[in-house]
Parts: sequence; structure tokens; C-alpha cells
Amino acid sequence: MTETLACGRATAPLVEQVAEGRGQVLDPHQARCPHCRAALGEIERLWAPVRAVAAERPEAPPSLVESALRRVRGSGGDVEYGRIETPQGHTRVAARVVVALARHLAAQVPGVEVALGRLATEGHRPAGELVPDVEAGVAGGSTAVQVTLAAAYGQDLQALGERIRTVVARGVREVTGLEPVDVTVHVDDVFD
Repeated sequence: MTETLACGRATAPLVEQVAEGRGQVLDPHQARCPHCRAALGEIERLWAPVRAVAAERPEAPPSLVESALRRVRGSGGDVEYGRIETPQGHTRVAARVVVALARHLAAQVPGVEVALGRLATEGHRPAGELVPDVEAGVAGGSTAVQVTLAAAYGQDLQALGERIRTVVARGVREVTGLEPVDVTVHVDDVFD
């Protein structure tokens, strides 16, 4: 059975994409989907030791390879929760927690007037559906966040976007323990 993300995409092709070294090459859906970007980030993180070992060309027993592949394939298992593993156990963090936190953090950045919703025109949502002002995808220990906002008039929008990315990434990392692999900022309006 193929596991799927909240956006409906299967995880197996994402594992293959990362294994083939194409994890940073996003198709149009992946470029705008936080669920896919979070999954790709988590798979990249989990695949890094495999790449490091592969560079040394050792011979791994087949059982070890299968065990590693099972873990990587299972990284998208619970599409609504991130999972942080520790020696004492694990913690699950809901995507809605990341959304609430990111919304709060973005609203605290000087120059952000309001975090707002907008109508969908494309993507994995039906046209005309209200898109949340903040959306988050989670996979394993990784998350991707999209923030839609209105900025104060006269702001350097590129600098504002960078400040928001920094504040949101740092805050999400510190509060939840999840690794923000992607923070996308959409400026939909400006206000005086």
C-alpha cells in the first residue's frame, strides 16, 4: 500500500526523487505545496547518512539496507503530525500547532499589517476555496510553512520576507523541535 501526504501525493515517488539526487528539483505542485516540501526535507534529512556511507562504497548487509529503506519510506506516515524522536520516547506535533505558531510569529514582525486568507485559483485546492493565511506540512521531524500576509506600505518586501522567514523558522524550531525546511512568504496586499 502506498502512503500519501495530506495533499494526496504518494510518498514513494518522493523517496525515489531524493534517492536519485533530485530532491531540490521541484515540480510545479511541489513548489507550492508545503506537504511535499516538508516530506522532501524529511526524506533528504533521513537519506543524508545513506549518501555519506555510499560515498565510501562499503558493502552493507541486505537487512540493513531494507531497514533503512523502511524507515525512509515511512517518513510520511502520519500526515497531520510531525514526530520528534528522543532516547526517552517520541513527541508528536500537529500541523495545526505549527500553523498557529507561525501565524503568531509572523504577526509580530514589524511591517506585517495582517496575516490574511485568499481565494485559491490553482493547486491542490478547489478554485474559489478560501486558503488559510498560514499553511504547514509536516513529515517526520520536518515542516514546511507558507505565510500569506499584507505588508505596511513602503516596506522593502524582500527584506520583510527574509525577516519573516528567519523569525518563523527560528520560532518553530525552538518551540516544536521540528526543523523548518522551507518557509514561503506570499505578500498579497499592502496597507497605509
